[in-house]
Amino acid sequence: MAKVTGLGGVFIQAGDPKFLARWYEDHLGIPFGTHVYASLKWRNQEKPEEVCTTAFSMFPTPANYFLPSEKSLMINFRVENLAELLKALQEEGIPALKPMEEYDYGKFCWVMDPEGNKIELWEPVESGFGESAQTVPVSGAVEGLGGVFIKSKDPVALSKWYEKNFEIPFHGGNHIFKWLHQHQPAKEGNTVFAFFKESTTYFQPSEKSYMLNFIVSDLNTLLSDLKSSHVEVDPKKEDHDYGSFGWIMDPDGNKIELWQAKG
Repeated sequence: MAKVTGLGGVFIQAGDPKFLARWYEDHLGIPFGTHVYASLKWRNQEKPEEVCTTAFSMFPTPANYFLPSEKSLMINFRVENLAELLKALQEEGIPALKPMEEYDYGKFCWVMDPEGNKIELWEPVESGFGESAQTVPVSGAVEGLGGVFIKSKDPVALSKWYEKNFEIPFHGGNHIFKWLHQHQPAKEGNTVFAFFKESTTYFQPSEKSYMLNFIVSDLNTLLSDLKSSHVEVDPKKEDHDYGSFGWIMDPDGNKIELWQAKG
């Protein structure tokens, strides 16, 4: 069966998408430019010559694009053969929300998971984007997307659904998408995809049903700069075998985890 090969995008609703995009550019260096979307570039671990895209985008609240989901987050998965995957999903009783659409940059379709999360499926054609200025710069604070964490009524059952239908294996409660840095092909990057219980306190003080993690190059300097810019920074900082972590709040009430990975 066709399978998911990576994260193609993370879309969030915002009270003022343009303002929030500027905030992320000003404080984290994510290059939105004049847009409300940025393209985080990385290399395919199996084909290092292939540069891939994960979009980070803001939508107005409410966003018709997210319907019929009532959630404020939507995930896009990169897939290797969309027509084949849609056929397999149909056989499992998971219908497409509307017919597949095709553009210069790939084929798209949408389905819903059992907990009402809308999923965008994308068979990419990277060359269809042309030359985009919205790419994470070498000098930026953010090096890539480190994680997408979503609240769930039943994390175990939902993980099993994703594993069965998208061949996304979960170990220890999460799945890790592996990739290589765009400008340092020898350096491996990880993006964690995980579900948390609805009762989790890990997302507090945010009331959102999700939390994003960004990989950063110098956590201590970034946190110091953010404090100087009057960004709400959690006084707690943690160090683990796999890296150092800090947390901030954006103007829309999203808690953001910042991770300086080791190695």
